[in-house]
Amino acid sequence: DANFRLNINKCQIAQTAIDYLGHHIEHSNIRPNADNIRALIETRQPTTAKEAFRFVKAAEYYRKFIPAFSTIAQPLHQYAP
Repeated sequence: DANFRLNINKCQIAQTAIDYLGHHIEHSNIRPNADNIRALIETRQPTTAKEAFRFVKAAEYYRKFIPAFSTIAQPLHQYAP
């Protein structure tokens, strides 16, 4: 007996789309959550090496959606703490 329980107030059944762990999942498509991408885009330009590295780490979460991400981000990795 696994003692598994569902909280009916937190369940969503028969949904065609869901936002989960920073991703929007719909049918067979997975894409970054628009609010998270907007927050990254609206981030002020880093002025220190630490801020630049922090931005790269935040953007890295979505690296599979950014072609050649490692090439783009590579120069900033030299500022890693």
